[in-house]
Amino acid sequence: MKEVPARTLVQSAALCLASLTLALAGGMIPIAGSFFSLLTPLPLILLSLKGGRVIALLGVLTVGICVAGLLSPGHAWFFYIQFGLPAMVLAEAIRRQWAPEVSVAVGSLTVIVGGMIGLFSLAWGAGGSMLDFLNHRLDIAVREAMELYNKVGVSPDEVGPLFGSGEEVRSFLLITSPGLFMAAALLTTSANFFLARRGSIQATLSGAATPGFTWRVPDSLVWVFIGSAALLLSGLPIAKEIGVNGLLVMMTVYFLQGLAIATFWIRRLRLSPFVGFLGVALLLLQPLLLLLVTLVGLFDIWVVFRRHSLSGPPDV
Repeated sequence: MKEVPARTLVQSAALCLASLTLALAGGMIPIAGSFFSLLTPLPLILLSLKGGRVIALLGVLTVGICVAGLLSPGHAWFFYIQFGLPAMVLAEAIRRQWAPEVSVAVGSLTVIVGGMIGLFSLAWGAGGSMLDFLNHRLDIAVREAMELYNKVGVSPDEVGPLFGSGEEVRSFLLITSPGLFMAAALLTTSANFFLARRGSIQATLSGAATPGFTWRVPDSLVWVFIGSAALLLSGLPIAKEIGVNGLLVMMTVYFLQGLAIATFWIRRLRLSPFVGFLGVALLLLQPLLLLLVTLVGLFDIWVVFRRHSLSGPPDV
């Protein structure tokens, strides 16, 4: 009877430490650390599913206090809004067995609303508007990117043309920032959701089949994609901005659907997990594959690539 609470305490401490490490990586390691920090909610979701809501809440508060002490109070608030709150929401979605599409949508909405509140707070603290603050952050991002290119040995002759028109780069990022932010929220939320759901079931049902990566959006959503493309091609300045942001979001949605189709066929053909790992690595290295997967997800409306059922349970 005494071993169970002790083991739970050790597991909870380990998960909190993992979340803290990922959060610190985002604040201390340039660029690469930002990618690691995207998985900061994952240990907290597992903590909630294994230990319960109260332990998870205490864990989030503890990690936030540590972040405040090691980095700054501002980083702690960022942690609570961007990582802690979405972790609690996603854990509740998994606990209630919501559909993956609904769970990711609710989790992404939490990230977006939290991000808007955080951006407004930072802009208000700096004494300017949100647009001014965003412009300032984009200037810093462009400057840091140039410094990184110089550090890795790229010659100034090659970097110069790329960033020769800093104003154009900043303007493009500013226009597409809503779409990029929503796309990033969708990708990070889906990664945390599916990894946590798989991890929680593997831990509780040893030997049982784990749920796969399933994703299918309503067919009617294709009209949002078509409407966004029409706005982009309209030539009207404001309509083009709305269209390009809409396309960024919809391409992310259909990329997830294409990824689910690829996962389906890997399981159906009983290919090695190494093939799946290799496929993900190729996706990260080859942008054309990203586009191909996105098109597969889009044309699934008409082709229905998953019309053949699996021999096992539907979710396997």
